Amino acid sequence: AVLGQINLAFRNKGGGFPRGTLNTILDSLDGSGATHRSNDKYFYSGEYRPTAKAALAPSTFLIPQWSTAAGQYTGPNFMAAVNVPILCRSAPEMGFDNPDLVITDRSVVSGRPTLWNGYGLVSTQMYISALVFGGIALTLPPVRWWLRRKLQSYSYGGDPNGQVIVNAEAICAKRSDRAATAQLTVPGEAGIYATGLFAAATANALYQAVNGGGGGSSATSSLPPAGFHTPVAALHNVRPGLLVDSLTSLGATVQIKGIDGKPIRSKL
Repeated sequence: AVLGQINLAFRNKGGGFPRGTLNTILDSLDGSGATHRSNDKYFYSGEYRPTAKAALAPSTFLIPQWSTAAGQYTGPNFMAAVNVPILCRSAPEMGFDNPDLVITDRSVVSGRPTLWNGYGLVSTQMYISALVFGGIALTLPPVRWWLRRKLQSYSYGGDPNGQVIVNAEAICAKRSDRAATAQLTVPGEAGIYATGLFAAATANALYQAVNGGGGGSSATSSLPPAGFHTPVAALHNVRPGLLVDSLTSLGATVQIKGIDGKPIRSKL
């Protein structure tokens, strides 16, 4: 089956913005952030640029969208600018070659979807309105100057009691009724603790891959490729389950169901 669409829905409990993230946003608005030069190579294949462009179109940030992965209306995920290129790089490495791939990367910003909150529509629209208002305010130099002064005394150490839940849905290109689903739950909020868990799990998996083939036999494992890669692109061929096993050993949970609705084990 050809992979036609990937839908992601992120839900965060607890957390805030690390100071470095806010400074990065301000740098990009001031024009002092990183820019793509003409001789720089893209992180992913050129045939996936239309996929990334569509996933990051302005309309995706301004209009509430129904998410079948979350079962409610969702708002934009500001980390989509990072996640989408990673998916565009990882998908063909996993054998899901399709330049017409569709990606949606959304955030759940409401509580339990009910008829009274429009299945998340009311909260999502308020969230988007706040983002638009904040974005307009940040275009004003005095506002950015004031915020930079505030950041000099701002500190955020993370929230160990937070949680990140990601619902993912992979839909067949020719039959939309055929879909596999996955849910990833990570302890700690996204800004510090969950990010640290991902980094530690990736480092642990890479260490195992380099120093013993990921714990598998020589017939079922291989060394990761040299160079700059996403964790999935680098580790998926080392040993089935290496990356997921490393994540779950640190407290994450991963639940995957195939197109028949039955639980399956991840190959990552």
